[in-house]
Amino acid sequence: MTQVRGQGYDGASNMRGEFNGLRALIMRENSSAYYIHYFVHQLQLVIVAVAKKNDDIGDFFDMVSLLIINVAGASCKRKDMIKEIQQERVSKEIGSGQLTSGT
Repeated sequence: MTQVRGQGYDGASNMRGEFNGLRALIMRENSSAYYIHYFVHQLQLVIVAVAKKNDDIGDFFDMVSLLIINVAGASCKRKDMIKEIQQERVSKEIGSGQLTSGT
């Protein structure tokens, strides 16, 4: 708790409450944990509502999310890191007898 420097919530009274909300509880523990109203949550709710009503907008956001996933997944460095971690895990499990191999 002492390392918390900020808190952001969607505006629900049980979260942002000045006296009894989570904000107040955290501020009692750590006065450096400043509160910021999280307006992006409201924007996300609007986008979801619009996308449900308009198929073209829903398709647009589907394409954007797939693009982001493909770009992030295309990182050779990230793939190499994942491969190394998997190899280390398998080697450790074979060594400890948790995993058996055919050779």
